[in-house]
Amino acid sequence: MGDIREKKTGEIEASCFVPTDSSWFEGHFPGEPILPGIALVHTVQQAILRNAQKKNEQVKLDELRRIRFVQPVRPGETLKLNIVREDAGDEIVCSFKILKDENIVSSGLIIGKKEK
Repeated sequence: MGDIREKKTGEIEASCFVPTDSSWFEGHFPGEPILPGIALVHTVQQAILRNAQKKNEQVKLDELRRIRFVQPVRPGETLKLNIVREDAGDEIVCSFKILKDENIVSSGLIIGKKEK
């Protein structure tokens, strides 16, 4: 994952290059490699956790809602992550969009809690 930055409070941007030799492509699909959706969700999760770590926060992400996969992601592509984090007490709601060339690849919500 590339640079993770907080544009303003609660708005996270990150970039991610999908390496051609990533283990995510093993068996998915021979001759027509496509990045599995779980890899996209994992990338968003890592961006949220790294941003929280920069702020010395401990968060636990444990729920996915309204996840959509709109376009395939292939080896060698670069993705842009846009995440908006809203805190409501101990609950954290992160809505995200993953873009490739300004086109949405995936979107959804990741819900978690602040740990003490």
